[in-house]
Amino acid sequence: MPLLAPLGRRLAARAIDIALGLLVLYIVSRFVPAPRLLARMVLGFGALAAFEALFTIQLRATPGKLATGLRVAELDHARIDPAAAWTRGIITTAGSLALVVAPVALGTMVDSPAGFLVGGLVVSVAGGYALSLLTSPSRRSVADRAAGTVVVPFEAPEVISRSDVEAEDEAARPVTPWGPVATVEARRRARAGRLDDSPMLVVVLVAVTVAWTFDAPVVAIGLAVLFAVLLAVDEARAIGRDGGTTGHRREGLAVLDEDTGEAPGPAAAWARAVTLSVFWLIPPLLLLLVVWVRLSPAGRGPHDLVAGTIVVEVPDADAAAAADGFR
Repeated sequence: MPLLAPLGRRLAARAIDIALGLLVLYIVSRFVPAPRLLARMVLGFGALAAFEALFTIQLRATPGKLATGLRVAELDHARIDPAAAWTRGIITTAGSLALVVAPVALGTMVDSPAGFLVGGLVVSVAGGYALSLLTSPSRRSVADRAAGTVVVPFEAPEVISRSDVEAEDEAARPVTPWGPVATVEARRRARAGRLDDSPMLVVVLVAVTVAWTFDAPVVAIGLAVLFAVLLAVDEARAIGRDGGTTGHRREGLAVLDEDTGEAPGPAAAWARAVTLSVFWLIPPLLLLLVVWVRLSPAGRGPHDLVAGTIVVEVPDADAAAAADGFR
């Protein structure tokens, strides 16, 4: 009996729901005068979130899912809790709207620094939402993960256990001689966690955002270059010396030479760090990096390919060594 929804049906269901959502927005626009833009936006977003949540609560499926034979199930529950349905509805609405306006947002990125920031945010939300669905073995979008739900065919068991879904994800993860390939979620947490012990990187990154906000592009570009240089130095030192950053070690991950299973040498560490910093320096390339890593079966981005490295989950027996800097 099938457990998880096929990707084709998920995409078809989302396309139907987006089309119906646009109809909902049109109806809202007929009742709210054009000058009241904020009211239109708030009311439209609320209507779409309610559309997603209420259908899920009452029928366990939106119209698009009903049309394609799918339903939403809350993990380890026979019925969907309203809080879970509303959480899923709000996040799904944000992701769907970002997908719809992403082409326009790309155009605004070249108009002004403010347009660049807003457009980049919209494109990032749209890309993250789409990738969370397309690259998850269990087809759980960021909305499903936040709400603790999963989309399944109607003929699937009434109660879907969390362990069953986790088993699906684990079975799809590649395994290397040095350990299983790190999950995208673990790498994301590691990337965020590394900033905890790099206050200078955080300060410069905030300064870049402030400079763009106050329409000082020359200062912003200079600070962005400084951030890229500091990132490259910090990354190369950590990868070459310890086989991973602080964030990697906290998540039980290691950056290893794909051939030897050891920490990369200095040349490989620098090649990886410089390539990574270039992608961080140019926001559209950063989005490309995220897409690349998520779509790669082994989770290897261009920085890994250049350096001949792979990020793996360190086996439990080696966890102490990982925390000790792989020495």
